[in-house]
Amino acid sequence: MSDIQLQKIYLGKVEECLDRLKACEAFLKSHKESGNVYFLESAILQMRKSLECVAYAAIAPNKKEYKEFRAKADRQSDFTRDFHAGKILEMLSKINKDFYPKPVSSPISKGPGKWHFEKREDGALTKKQFASFYDRLGKFLHADNPWGNDKGIKNLLQDIPKIIKSVKSLLSRHFTKVSTSKFTGVWVVEVPFNGEKPKIIIGKADGEFLVK
Repeated sequence: MSDIQLQKIYLGKVEECLDRLKACEAFLKSHKESGNVYFLESAILQMRKSLECVAYAAIAPNKKEYKEFRAKADRQSDFTRDFHAGKILEMLSKINKDFYPKPVSSPISKGPGKWHFEKREDGALTKKQFASFYDRLGKFLHADNPWGNDKGIKNLLQDIPKIIKSVKSLLSRHFTKVSTSKFTGVWVVEVPFNGEKPKIIIGKADGEFLVK
């Protein structure tokens, strides 16, 4: 699979993530207006799937290495059957510790063909928060057990809008480190919220580099 194809997949999953977040917000609004629990459960499903889109996107620049890593597993070694976003992130960390999106600000020109992207610290969703919230959503995908405990739906209703905001902040402009046998550098991804398509800017490094 070519780099162009992998980049197309990455951007496609980012777009799908944002579309699912919109659907989540629409279902939350319907739930607020009607009190219908099924709207809420639909919102939760879209929220969880939006996070899965981020995980699937992250595989793209690491596809070859991820496929080879998964092939060595004792059980279920086919990476195309991976569905749990938290586990995907955990395994990606073992082949590329800097794969997770790093939010950055608008580019600053440093001369012909040179651009600097300052890191942002503005509430973007961290990898730890991602894994924790993804697992938290899981228990709401099942019918309520009448002998179980309160799932904490009230707190979840308060937290979902905050997570949506932090996911959008994460994706709005970010980079992911790419380190393969063919390419060392970054993909800088810009995601406009004005209806325009997201795009990738390629930054190639002359050799290995550190992400601080």
